[in-house]
Amino acid sequence: MIRIIRALINIVVGIIELLLTFRLIFTFLAVNPDTPFVAWLYRVTAPLVAPFAKILPNWKFSGFVVDFATVAALIVFALSGGLLLMVFSYRRKEHVPAEVPQDIY
Repeated sequence: MIRIIRALINIVVGIIELLLTFRLIFTFLAVNPDTPFVAWLYRVTAPLVAPFAKILPNWKFSGFVVDFATVAALIVFALSGGLLLMVFSYRRKEHVPAEVPQDIY
C-alpha cells in the first residue's frame, strides 16, 4: 500500500513540476500567451503560482522575463514532495530480541 502511495506522490509531483517548468520556460522566452496551449498552461498553473506571485516580482531584462514566483513554486513543490516521500517511506522496525548466550556459567 505504501508503494502505491509513493508512486502516486511521484506522479502528481512530477506532473506539477513539469507544468511549472514549461510555464517558467514560456514566461522566460515571452511566448505569446494567446496561443491555446500556453493559455491553458497558464490557466492550469495559476493557482499553483498564485501564493508566490504576490510576494516575488518578475525580473525583466532585454526581452526576457524571470518569473521568481514560478521558481519558488517549483522549489516548494519539490521539497514538499520529497518530504511526503520521506513520511511514507518510514517503516517500523520490529523488535528482534538479542540472543542470550546459553552457557553463561
